[in-house]
Amino acid sequence: MQIKKITSLVLAAALSISLAACGNSQTTAVTSGQDNQQAESTQTADSSEAKDPESAQAENKTEDQQAETAGKNESSAGNNILILYFSADNTKDVDAVSSATPMTDGTSSVEWIANIIHDNVGGELIPIIPSEEYPLEYEALADYAKKERDDGGRPAFENLSIDPAGYDVVFIGYPIWWYEMPMIMDTLFDTYDFSGVTIVPFNTHAGSGDGGTYSDIKELEPNATVLEGLAVPGEDAGKDSAKEAVLLWLQGLDLE
Repeated sequence: MQIKKITSLVLAAALSISLAACGNSQTTAVTSGQDNQQAESTQTADSSEAKDPESAQAENKTEDQQAETAGKNESSAGNNILILYFSADNTKDVDAVSSATPMTDGTSSVEWIANIIHDNVGGELIPIIPSEEYPLEYEALADYAKKERDDGGRPAFENLSIDPAGYDVVFIGYPIWWYEMPMIMDTLFDTYDFSGVTIVPFNTHAGSGDGGTYSDIKELEPNATVLEGLAVPGEDAGKDSAKEAVLLWLQGLDLE
């Protein structure tokens, strides 16, 4: 009896050890399987994260290229054409009756032409504002302009807020004073180097045409391209015939 009892205890112990071993084996297999799944999941996530920076970089590059292209287009559109003009009345309200400058509905003859150009070719329209105002009565302005010319003056003008030499095409307008450009225009050409720019001059006059000023501009800016200018009698400002002359002139220009 005692021998059977001992044998039963031995068998029970062996069975217990066997079951424990199986249990550990199954647990190890399950854990190993979970670890493998976790490893695969981690590897997949790592692989996905490894692709994301490249994708993001590509997207950022595309966005940067689009922004750069848009910037160039905006720059090109904004910097293509500029219309600069000077008139003695740029600084104050003018009485069209007493003014030395021919006026059309309160607008000087030079500005009137500049507006037609702007309406038809676009670009920026910028007046040249003298730092010191000119007299507007005829005799007073004539005397003042003659003294400036005789003294070789270089009257200052207000900051233009732009770089006129940075444009592709620059229309430059002015009246003829004493058979030449106002001295403030010499200040303009002394201040800026228009090399590589296409300059298109226009002016108003009282019978002297351009006064040889287009040739003067070519000498002052030898590295610029100076196209054919247009001289309009100041008294014709506001007339349909003068407007047609401006439009025909614009059509004949090669601004490409």
